[in-house]
Amino acid sequence: MLSAMSSHQKQAAQLRLLNELSTNLQSCLDAENFHQEIVNIIQGKFNYYGINIWSVGSDLSATLRAQAGAYRNYLKMGHVVKSSEGIVGLVIRTKKSYLSNDVTTDANFSNHSFPIQTCSELCIPVLKDSEVVALLNVESDRKDAFDEEDVLTLEAVASQIAVAITNQRLYSEAKTFNKKLQSAVDEKTIELRRAHERILDQQALLQKENKALKTLVSRDSKSMEIIGKSPAILNILTMVDKIAPTTATVLIQGESGTGKELIARRLHSRSERADKPYVTVNCGALQESLLESELFGHEKGSFTGAIAQKMGLCETADGGTIFLDEIGELSLGIQAKLLRFLQEGEFYRIGGKKPIQVDVRVVSATNRDLNQEVNENRFREDLFYRLNTITLRMPPLRKRREDIPTLVEYFLKNSRFGGSAQQIKRIDPRVMDVFSNYEWPGNIRELQNTIERLKILAENNEIRLEDVPFGMRMPKSKTEAVDFTLDMPLEEVEKNHILRTLAYNQGNKTKTAQSLGITIKTLYNKLHRYGIIQAADGSARALPEANLAGLSDLSSQSILNTHGV
Repeated sequence: MLSAMSSHQKQAAQLRLLNELSTNLQSCLDAENFHQEIVNIIQGKFNYYGINIWSVGSDLSATLRAQAGAYRNYLKMGHVVKSSEGIVGLVIRTKKSYLSNDVTTDANFSNHSFPIQTCSELCIPVLKDSEVVALLNVESDRKDAFDEEDVLTLEAVASQIAVAITNQRLYSEAKTFNKKLQSAVDEKTIELRRAHERILDQQALLQKENKALKTLVSRDSKSMEIIGKSPAILNILTMVDKIAPTTATVLIQGESGTGKELIARRLHSRSERADKPYVTVNCGALQESLLESELFGHEKGSFTGAIAQKMGLCETADGGTIFLDEIGELSLGIQAKLLRFLQEGEFYRIGGKKPIQVDVRVVSATNRDLNQEVNENRFREDLFYRLNTITLRMPPLRKRREDIPTLVEYFLKNSRFGGSAQQIKRIDPRVMDVFSNYEWPGNIRELQNTIERLKILAENNEIRLEDVPFGMRMPKSKTEAVDFTLDMPLEEVEKNHILRTLAYNQGNKTKTAQSLGITIKTLYNKLHRYGIIQAADGSARALPEANLAGLSDLSSQSILNTHGV
């Protein structure tokens, strides 16, 4: 291959080889077979008939470390050649490169009786501190295959190999030192952990008592108050008070913000477990591995970072109640372990060998439709039936509108909601009308946040209609284009069309008036009549043209959300 190249091609290939070696040798320091990587780079450029690298020991014997070409079927890695044998031994003794372009007449050549057709051989010593540490040997099946340029090139290669071998040895020594250092650090770390564990063991009983006290529910806690006298909520409370003294597992379903956690607390406070721990777990807030550790605990050393035994919340709640909020967010893996806990009343800590028996009442809640989750194989059917021995469905606020005034009054008077910066003395009756007609997609939580905001922003101790967010002030529109009926009043059709046009123009009333072919005064008069914008005196009248520019544009998103557009 080498002799088939022109002189120019060979020089170019030699330069590329030196450049590639210079670039790649340092990246080979941590290679599993450092010498073979070097052979692969050289062979990739010249495809020698035979090439090998030998390491030289303190007894001057040569050991085969890497090869490619003719000898690979005859010489095994680790083959040893004495310093008195062949060209390899000669180069070890003389410490000089040796070129033979006709080995058939060279007394120093030895083919070890292998069926090899070598005609030319070039052997280069790899020197470090004037000592031979390795040999680079190449062979060709043609006579006169090598010249002085090859000698110079491979000597340059040998110099690079010498540097790389030195660096590789230093790198290995550094790795060995780092391992020893890490081992010493690990030993000291273990000693510190043992000392820390002794402290933790002394605190174990206090830790359990502390966790239980933090989660106890007071019968008189104001945060447990459930406000409302509507039939929907009274039916729920009657059912809760009937269920509470039992040990039945309860599933509470309902939209977000309907008060599912308050119902769970009432179940606990009205039961015989009221003086025992009440523990809340948000199943959607933690990853699967962390949630398992939180629920069931773990043994010391069960995973990285488990430096001490940890008691799970199921164990903390022993004798009391555990509330699993957002139960629909559990992964299938945790569901299987929770099912065993519900069936047997026992569980294993992570890494534990012995089952732990506890007496815990399980109350769970979700805003998902678990029947649908079961049908779509995202929730285990057997776990579902274990959880819903009794199912309570919390009504949304729109289904208990008669409770809205009572809730508003409660949030206004209670300083926990919005602080006590000012005492609201009056609420515009139209505000209560807006609240009663609003759908409240966020339910009681949204109402609470709204009242808090109004308490803070209202002026003169009065909540007025203009203080209410525009999206709430929009009149209910129960009809959309797809719900058009022939008996719909003309005024209702006109109103829906104006509101849709207003939403399309992103609340810009000037563009809306132009699109509808009416004046902006007419548009304002209609919006006043619909109750969307109130005149200064509370009557529905047109505003002077000079005042129109001062009114902010309507929120198109509010229009869309409120009217289902």
